[in-house]
Amino acid sequence: MKASVSTVLLAVFLVTPVFAEDPPPAPAAFRIAIEVTVPDEDLRDRTAMYLRNELRGLGDVEVTSDNPDYKVYAMVTEVRTAAGNRYAYVLGISITSFFPDGYFDSILNPNLLNAEEVSRQLEAVTVYRNQFQSVSGPNEADLIETVVSSIAVFNTHVLEPERQKNQ
Repeated sequence: MKASVSTVLLAVFLVTPVFAEDPPPAPAAFRIAIEVTVPDEDLRDRTAMYLRNELRGLGDVEVTSDNPDYKVYAMVTEVRTAAGNRYAYVLGISITSFFPDGYFDSILNPNLLNAEEVSRQLEAVTVYRNQFQSVSGPNEADLIETVVSSIAVFNTHVLEPERQKNQ
């Protein structure tokens, strides 16, 4: 009997960690909104999906339109021959950042004497962070590859310096 009680207790201890809850995920370091402009709705949706997937793949990014830190504006153009055959995609991206929390409280400071001082405060915050464009081949894989490389540039030139600043 003693052996069976200890066997049951051992089984309970071995199984218990399997049912333990995973810790909640760490909050995202960056909140990013996406806006894709292109007349073709299907191409717009596919491009937005590729951008979302790449941004989420960075691990510390939440894609949301709710109070974002950055916004990725993407414009996609299909370049076609006179016969209508696509021979390239052009992807243009602009990255903007948003004013930090409490920023407008600082410019509404009653110690600021005139509009010029308020203007200097506003100019101190970088809004446009980066702009770049890339041209890819005519296939969907080429478009995906250009999205991947564009998000890599955004990560390297905008997000990585912010990560290092915050460490």
